Amino acid sequence: MKVLFLVPLAGMLLSGCAMWRNPNDPSRDRQSVVVVNSMTWPNAASGKTDGTRTVWPLPQLVNHEEIFPLAQLKNCPEALPCAWGVLSASRSVTRYNFLPGGISLDLAVNVDVHRRQQDRRRNFHTSIAVPADVPAISYQHVLQETVSLPYGKVYRIDMDHGITYRLCAQRVDETGKALDKCEIPYI
Repeated sequence: MKVLFLVPLAGMLLSGCAMWRNPNDPSRDRQSVVVVNSMTWPNAASGKTDGTRTVWPLPQLVNHEEIFPLAQLKNCPEALPCAWGVLSASRSVTRYNFLPGGISLDLAVNVDVHRRQQDRRRNFHTSIAVPADVPAISYQHVLQETVSLPYGKVYRIDMDHGITYRLCAQRVDETGKALDKCEIPYI
């Protein structure tokens, strides 16, 4: 008897949960959201654009820090010797929300350029250093803000020394086909 009473109650609770789901969530239309992000910088040796580009399913971004690879930067002001630095950068997202036509993210981007950097991960360790007799670049940029991303529109942060961070939200249908175009080039 108790089981028969619980079955309708469970059905009412589940249908109630569906009513509370965000009406802007693309999963209602059998779509998902991915976030394309890119960190670029001028290659110290060639001067050409270098960097990394990744794509993440939106739910995997929450409380996940992406650490970009260490890179060397060079700044050559007129009539002065070139200064070198090592770039260490990361991105994290603490929360997201669906909006009409896009998403919002609580985004943190940290950029640190100094004489010496190291990256220690569970099975990976690397470090890069500029020699002591070479002028060094020292630069930091910290961004923490809520960013609104209309689907297919690129959010861009330009920083000193040619460092650029780009971010774009893209809807994907159930077959994996992108429904929005994110103009973030592959490196």
